[in-house]
Amino acid sequence: MIKVLAQIKGEGAAAAVGKAVSTVYAWANPNSDTLPSLPEALALDTAHRLAGGEGAPFRDAFSHQLGIKVKQEDACRRQLVADSIDFVREAGELTSALFSVSQPGASPLDHHRALVEAQQVDGVLRRIRRRLPNFLRPAMSTGPGNAGGTHQ
Repeated sequence: MIKVLAQIKGEGAAAAVGKAVSTVYAWANPNSDTLPSLPEALALDTAHRLAGGEGAPFRDAFSHQLGIKVKQEDACRRQLVADSIDFVREAGELTSALFSVSQPGASPLDHHRALVEAQQVDGVLRRIRRRLPNFLRPAMSTGPGNAGGTHQ
């Protein structure tokens, strides 16, 4: 909004969207909860461009935010794949340890190894259980940082 106001001033922005000048200045205030609607943002970008401004500030901001969201979600998906690979590896090691434990003459060391392997599988499963809800669409849209690689 600051770029738009610098190019077309408060009066020009207000005229472009049919709002009061105070409203467009409120949109520029970072502490305000009010924002222009998508049609209003388009009108402001259009007025900015027609007045000789470079780019389209609202479009550019949305594009930047979209890029961040996609990268976050992709990072979370890659981490889920890594967790899945860890699970398969750990489950295989646990399976091997369980076969060793089930043999006659299994040693206490075999039993301890199986216990450690079971704990490692449990740790990977806990990570997967924490990550999976992040892929539900409603949960992903609940707020900043809730949609991607920031999840554990």
